[in-house]
Amino acid sequence: MLRLVIHSRAGNGVLAVLGVIYFVSATATLAYYLVTNWGANGLIDYALQLALAAAAIGGIFFVATALGNLRSGASRKAPKADAQSSAPMSTHPAA
Repeated sequence: MLRLVIHSRAGNGVLAVLGVIYFVSATATLAYYLVTNWGANGLIDYALQLALAAAAIGGIFFVATALGNLRSGASRKAPKADAQSSAPMSTHPAA
């Protein structure tokens, strides 16, 4: 499976918001399309409905990716704050 990694919290937030917008708009448009064309669907109508369903699934994928990145980012350990204490003694000048 393709793994999409975004390291910034803001980027993951934007990805989640876009996923919600994609899902809500595609689902609402699909529902409206089904109601207005009830019983009068042609081949093109089915193709457009399939594309709207794919857009809704894509929105779910965006949200799942963002949440997965945010969860894995929270579990990562913070880098060492005291990097100088781990430096070898030979790099310090003699007094």
